Amino acid sequence: MQRNILSLEKGFTLIELMIVIAIVAILATVAIPSYQNYTKKAAMTELIQASAPYRSEVEICIYNTNNKTQCNGGVKGIQANKTNTNSSTRIKAITVSAGKIKVEGQGTLDNIHYELTPNGDASTGVSWTANCSDAELFPAGFCSNVSATQ
Repeated sequence: MQRNILSLEKGFTLIELMIVIAIVAILATVAIPSYQNYTKKAAMTELIQASAPYRSEVEICIYNTNNKTQCNGGVKGIQANKTNTNSSTRIKAITVSAGKIKVEGQGTLDNIHYELTPNGDASTGVSWTANCSDAELFPAGFCSNVSATQ
């Protein structure tokens, strides 16, 4: 008789295992999208930093020429426009036209881009306005095309 009592007390019941599996499934449905969004936001750093040298070069061009329409990729001390065919990098293209810098992503950042527009001139100084394609992925305050309700 005692053998039967001991054998009943070993292991987990089917319902206990099903509850554990259900809890893990619920946690996974919440965690996976959050993680994917987190990795996209981390990749945004590379996309944003790609424009830094171009910003400096365009500012110098504006100070020297006092005319942003002359500030294009490959002239006036600005690096040439870049198009990347290597899929291992997150940056697809960087272009400068009339002082505007456009950066496009690829891979995990496919269809995500932003454009920096210089404001001002040599006498007033240069400030930048950013228009972004997917504003919630960019750091807060970076994109100027975000409405107050977002």
